[in-house]
Amino acid sequence: MALRINYNYQSDFTHFNLLQTEANMNKSLERLATGYRINRAADDAAGLYIADQLKTYAVSLEQATRNAHDGISIAQIAQSALTNVYNILNDIKAKAIEAANDSQDSATRQIIQQDINKLVDVIGKIFTDTEFNGINVFSSGTAVTFTIHYGGRSGQELLMQGATASAAAAADTSAPSTITLGNTGYTLDVTSQTKAEATISTVDALIKEVDKLNAKYGSYQIELEKLITNNESQRINSQEAESRIRNVDFAKEMSEFTRNQILMQSGTAMLAQANQLPQLVLQLLR
Repeated sequence: MALRINYNYQSDFTHFNLLQTEANMNKSLERLATGYRINRAADDAAGLYIADQLKTYAVSLEQATRNAHDGISIAQIAQSALTNVYNILNDIKAKAIEAANDSQDSATRQIIQQDINKLVDVIGKIFTDTEFNGINVFSSGTAVTFTIHYGGRSGQELLMQGATASAAAAADTSAPSTITLGNTGYTLDVTSQTKAEATISTVDALIKEVDKLNAKYGSYQIELEKLITNNESQRINSQEAESRIRNVDFAKEMSEFTRNQILMQSGTAMLAQANQLPQLVLQLLR
């Protein structure tokens, strides 16, 4: 057996491995303390890049879902307003049918016309006052278009085309009122039996147009609801993928930590033994 005192290979080798074990144990401690497998790029540069991209996309989808919910709110507000308009138009039709009956004279038809004018005024106020976040849903001029950014990437947009809708109520009991949807004006006049008959057909046409418009907003709502479902599915899967890459498996890491603890204790003991080897030289000098 060769004995040297100027260099103790066994001690140096044991000390080197002890330092490696200590570094591994410190990494395990850090991971167990933070819950992350990757705490810095040096831990897993490629993994950090992928995890950060997945996290960014998940955060983007979360905001996009909130945007889509706003779009649904706009559609619901429009549908609610149009449902009220539909109900009022039914009242107007009933009055037109009443005026079309020849049991009415000129005076009573003017009273009915006055009632219709007041109802048209309410419709006009509904069209004017219906809004979302201060933005009018219906317009008397150029139709408002709501751009809903529903996705986590650029260009993922849905255009909600609004409608031009207005109503002009006559102040005079003998004057007709007008409701305008799109580029078409609908005159409501029941001051004579013939005009009342025509108004019945006019109101029927109006109701159909209101229902078409209501259905359009309903379709927007359905589309946005489906997009939200897809967004949430992608967000959940993206976050799960990020979690698998970034987060630590506690069971596995605790196993590694326990292993390193044992190696640390045994390495310390072996370092003490290795440091004793050069003392064998003293026995040769006796």
